[in-house]
Amino acid sequence: MATSSLVSLISKKIIKPSIQTPLPLRSHKLSFLDQVFDMSIPFAFFYPKKGGDKSSDEPSHMSQLLESSLSKALSYYYPYAGKIKDDCIVDCNDVGVEVSNVRVHCPMSEILKHPYTDAENVAFPQRLPWNHPDQGNLAVAQVSYFDCGGIAVGGCLSHKIGDACTISNFFYNWGILSRDKSVMPSPQFVGESIYPQSNDPYVVSTIKPEEPTKYLGKRFVFPAAKVNALKAKFSFDSGVQNPTRTEVVSTLIYKCALAARTRNFGSFKQSSLFQVSYMRERHNPPLSQDVSGNIVSGFSVETTNERDVNCPRLVSELRNEKEKLDQDKAKAIENAFISEVVDSIEKGRSPFNNDMFDYYFCLSLNAFPLYKTDFGWGKPTRVSLATGPFNRWFHLMDNQSGGGIEAIIMLGELDMFVFETDPELLEFATPIPNH
Repeated sequence: MATSSLVSLISKKIIKPSIQTPLPLRSHKLSFLDQVFDMSIPFAFFYPKKGGDKSSDEPSHMSQLLESSLSKALSYYYPYAGKIKDDCIVDCNDVGVEVSNVRVHCPMSEILKHPYTDAENVAFPQRLPWNHPDQGNLAVAQVSYFDCGGIAVGGCLSHKIGDACTISNFFYNWGILSRDKSVMPSPQFVGESIYPQSNDPYVVSTIKPEEPTKYLGKRFVFPAAKVNALKAKFSFDSGVQNPTRTEVVSTLIYKCALAARTRNFGSFKQSSLFQVSYMRERHNPPLSQDVSGNIVSGFSVETTNERDVNCPRLVSELRNEKEKLDQDKAKAIENAFISEVVDSIEKGRSPFNNDMFDYYFCLSLNAFPLYKTDFGWGKPTRVSLATGPFNRWFHLMDNQSGGGIEAIIMLGELDMFVFETDPELLEFATPIPNH
């Protein structure tokens, strides 16, 4: 869907923190992981038109409200208002964040009923949303006004400052401050205190978006009853007690994605499912969810032949790998991303790029308050993660009704056309907007 023709600019301005960043916080040193990631994380929140006071629905009023609360939020999340310097620090100089107000010339329903998620990119600044912002900036935002009166709040925040937990908390607190400016969020930026900075210039910006190609994003809902059925089925067959929603849904998606890949490729190709893990609770001692930065690692399971493509086996192996991470506090400080970057440099290849293997990635956002982000208009009707230049990515979120899973799947175009018709997948999941 061509989205750029639907969008026209109303205004653009720079929003600065409401309070100057104190001098002791002006230099934010990047960690090894901060240095490695060279991309943004783009979220958008869609809110349908609500009844009530018409004056409060005017774009000028809503823009003023959002800009004022964003200014307040940036005083707490101050690194996003700074600039990268020498690939090793953020100069927290309060230069600010660019915010665009745009008109989307169609009703919101036209975007939300589209079968693929690329239509939702209207809610993001009109450049590739996953790319790092231009000129060293670390965040951009966009407020989109639809013809029907609905509104979307979107932003692309640099992965160099924080992971999805950090960014989810940023949007959640921005929403709270839009409703109550007396609230005082308490993010704690840890810099390089957990993963010390590297002096090797070859590690900088090694994990980045792929070159644009024909990828498709599609959203599926796994209702709570279907998730529970999967849990019961895989628990019985694998012997894993009480498998998690992420374990059962990610393995089913992975199995169906491999089937699509095998059909299109003509033969089975060795693959790996990499589960991104948030390490705050695994740290010794455990860290608060308010701790901000890139505090992530992961673990993987491999499928070297078609006999390995077995959901109960995969659930069992994912559980074993996760328990190793949970039980070994020393290993929790080690990092799968750092190990992969170092290994790839030694072997002269890009991270997670191996001609012999296909890498699939699962990112679970279930623990984050995405569908609780409220700017004063209630909970969003949809949370979007922009369709990115990434192949073989699964993003899992809580669904709106709770208990189920909303999955955004990114695959190559040909693989998606096979994947979305897989009968085993459709036994447990329904594509949006058809649910």
